[in-house]
Amino acid sequence: MAKVIQISTDGGSVYVALPGSEGSFNAESEPVDDTILGQTYGSTDIGMVGWGISANGIFKGFSGYKAEIKKHGTATTFTAEAMTLVSGKTYSIDDATKEIWDRSEATMDILDTGGSIASADILNIDYLFGRVTFVASFTPTGAVTATGKYFPTVTIARPNTYNLTMTTEAVDESDFISAQANSGHRIFTAGLRTVALELGGIFDDAEAAAADVIARTELIIEIDPAGDGSSIARGFFKMVNTGQGGAVGALEEETINFQLTVPDETTNPAVALPFNWRHTATTLNQAIQDLLVSWLTELNTYDVQYLPQGATGQSPLDAKEGNFMVTDISLSGGLSNMNIFVAELQGTGAFTTV
Repeated sequence: MAKVIQISTDGGSVYVALPGSEGSFNAESEPVDDTILGQTYGSTDIGMVGWGISANGIFKGFSGYKAEIKKHGTATTFTAEAMTLVSGKTYSIDDATKEIWDRSEATMDILDTGGSIASADILNIDYLFGRVTFVASFTPTGAVTATGKYFPTVTIARPNTYNLTMTTEAVDESDFISAQANSGHRIFTAGLRTVALELGGIFDDAEAAAADVIARTELIIEIDPAGDGSSIARGFFKMVNTGQGGAVGALEEETINFQLTVPDETTNPAVALPFNWRHTATTLNQAIQDLLVSWLTELNTYDVQYLPQGATGQSPLDAKEGNFMVTDISLSGGLSNMNIFVAELQGTGAFTTV
């Protein structure tokens, strides 16, 4: 039987398999020296135990050459654009071509039939996807509209490979109580998340990447691995370095690196998120989507099963199961590659053999 690695978001009732080509399970203990006087050999006891699972996930159906990497273009004014309630107190602009908003625009205005809505009634604005969320105590009157400036998107340079790194620090929150309750397994929660983007390709002098490094320009960058808008990531980035080089008679090659920047909004309501994913009628595997949600929302409550023979209940038992947090869910692609996610899942608490 074929190996399967699968994810559950509901406590293990339903699992969805990752569309990966490889994976591994690792458990390791913490050696504790307990050598005493009179012994002629070093002695080791076993302390805390940790475990994890590594896997990849292929975005099936879309070769890497279809990926589109774009940045924001020149801000363009829009007026009284209709918005629709999507959930709770969150409204989204109807025209998807105008959903990337200029957060520096002092005239950014959210309105209902009573006129401009006060900033105190707005919890935050999602400038990356054209959404506004009102505070719980406020209910708009009639239709909600938005006035401000939006960014169209333009291509970045001439890349033929990309690597979108999305990682989280694992923070150990084990204590005597938890360790004694779970047979000495470490418990982890999510710490700081980091996002970086590397583009490699043919040098494009029109991009003027070196000038962006000097100018410290804030960019909104969009990563669309399928090239059809069904699953896209957007974030606020700054270029941290660029380099170029090449051999005699060969094309000049260029590498550009960006890192996420978190805006400190002072003109308009708070920025909802500095980076996010959105899926619309996507064919991206649900398990990969679940891992992205787990990473974005800093969860450590989803379950993973590592099934060497594709199912539980083998004789002898060889499958592993437990809670995890995502420490890495990076994505890469290129002209001659598929778009592939790489997942590093840090186990939290004890695992079981099933």
